[in-house]
Amino acid sequence: MPVDKRRSRIRLGAYSVGFFLLLCLAAVSLVSYLSSCPLPETAGPVTVVVEPGMSTRDVAALLKDHGLIRNELFFRALARVMRADGWIQSGEYSFEPGIYAYDLLDSLVEGRVIYYTLTVREGLALDDIARLVEERGFGSRDAFLEAASDKSLAPEYVPAEYLDSAKAPLEGYLFPDTYYIRKGMTERELVVMMVKRLEQVFSKELREKAAQVNLTPHEAATLASIVEREAQTASERPIIAAVYMNRLRIGMKLDADPTVLYALGKPPDATVLWKDLEVDSPYNTYRNPGLPPGPIGNFGKASLEAVLAPDDVDYLYFVAKNDGTHAFARTLAEHNANCATYQGR
Repeated sequence: MPVDKRRSRIRLGAYSVGFFLLLCLAAVSLVSYLSSCPLPETAGPVTVVVEPGMSTRDVAALLKDHGLIRNELFFRALARVMRADGWIQSGEYSFEPGIYAYDLLDSLVEGRVIYYTLTVREGLALDDIARLVEERGFGSRDAFLEAASDKSLAPEYVPAEYLDSAKAPLEGYLFPDTYYIRKGMTERELVVMMVKRLEQVFSKELREKAAQVNLTPHEAATLASIVEREAQTASERPIIAAVYMNRLRIGMKLDADPTVLYALGKPPDATVLWKDLEVDSPYNTYRNPGLPPGPIGNFGKASLEAVLAPDDVDYLYFVAKNDGTHAFARTLAEHNANCATYQGR
């Protein structure tokens, strides 16, 4: 009986297609299995920390140790296919069980890390900020201060002669704000972030306003830092700024207690003693005319705006009432009377 070669070829082709489809199905199943998370979906979130400088091999081992991937070699191959090699970002991540390997990689490359808040209050000096960073576990105080000593990070309008001589060139230029910090950020990155925030706030428009009141941006920043330390109520900021501007205009010394405390390394809420007024420092505005060499702490936008738009008053003096407000005076006689009333002197 003759063999139907045509029918045999069709049957053989059907078997080949079926076998190929079976292979494809097996390959898809294998990839799907290797891509899946071995942890049960009922488990809780898994937190991993990718340290700076980790390679894809290191990250694969880290994820395998935490039960997030099934196979390290597959993860590394997937990273090659997705062109993620060298693009994984450091930081702290939280992953839900059941996540697939390609979603893991996407999160790592996009840097979807856990962020923590760090609130830097107005008026803090550089050393205070460094201690805060260390207390919150975001870095070392010494490393932060070292990063903040890099004058190349200062805004471009800070005078070169000041940067060359200043003990803390970035004092006052780390803007007070609430920052979102990820684990793995270096102290230098923190400093850069705070300086950039200051540059956003102290915009070109505000720097032009400084020129209109006969101040350079650095002088405006310096005076704003003093106003920040002196003013305890928002409504008094423009008045206190006006007192200092009036004194500068006629050549009077500022006689600002916060500058003396800064010169002595005392906290802002310390009491200034008569002997303190004799401290030999360029920051002592009781001995030296004009502004101190630079800011004495960081200042908020409200204090900066008060300096750039002080109230139209002719006060030359003020004294604390011990309730958060001040008594202002135009003459020394008025000021002495206020001192007797509120300070007993």
